[in-house]
Amino acid sequence: MNRKLLLIGKIIGIVFMYFLVFFLSVYSTVSLLVKGDEITAPNLIGKPLTEAYAMAAKKGIIIKKVIGDFGQAYAPNTVVNQFPAPDSGVKEKSVLKIFVASEVGQTVVPDLSAKSSKECDVLLKNSKLKIGHVAFISSYDVPLDSVIGQSVPVGSRIGAGSAIDLLISKGGDSQSFVMPDLIGKSADKVLVFFETQGLKISKIEEVPYFGLKPGIILKQFPSPGFEISAKNLIGIQVSK
Repeated sequence: MNRKLLLIGKIIGIVFMYFLVFFLSVYSTVSLLVKGDEITAPNLIGKPLTEAYAMAAKKGIIIKKVIGDFGQAYAPNTVVNQFPAPDSGVKEKSVLKIFVASEVGQTVVPDLSAKSSKECDVLLKNSKLKIGHVAFISSYDVPLDSVIGQSVPVGSRIGAGSAIDLLISKGGDSQSFVMPDLIGKSADKVLVFFETQGLKISKIEEVPYFGLKPGIILKQFPSPGFEISAKNLIGIQVSK
């Protein structure tokens, strides 16, 4: 009876020691894997992907990248964000997740200033872009059909296929005036006034008119209120 109890006790002791050794081994292994030395997470935001990998390697950190379209603020293969955050405490050999701007589908906006509409069309097509809305404005400083402005700044990165709106010069239009009422006025004074404005009276017809001194305007063309410029033919009829 005593031998049986002694044998049972030995068996229980062996089993206990086995589980104790197993437990201590597992605990030690997990402790070595999990514990590690705590370090500071590097700041990888804004860094090129290759530089981010090098910085993480120096810290003994494993990188897991997530590639996506994060807009035009970042160049392709640039770290946009990270987790854990920069300067936070992490363990050695822990995983740091970085979010990286994709290089697929992005293109650089060319400089279109002073280019003609045809040149813009070629440049944009080469950059996988296209002309969007076009507005025209008079300009004495910029030649006709030359780009004055573009909707997206030069050097910006945007999605391929995007449209760029353009502001194009339609040249310097001639200055325009409203035709005044010349009836009853002295032709000499009117001629001087028109010449100072860059206008020219191309036809002057003299006709007899009883009771008026010579040189008084009787009729005019165009009529008062009509919009005129240097291109218009202006005629008057005066008393003889």
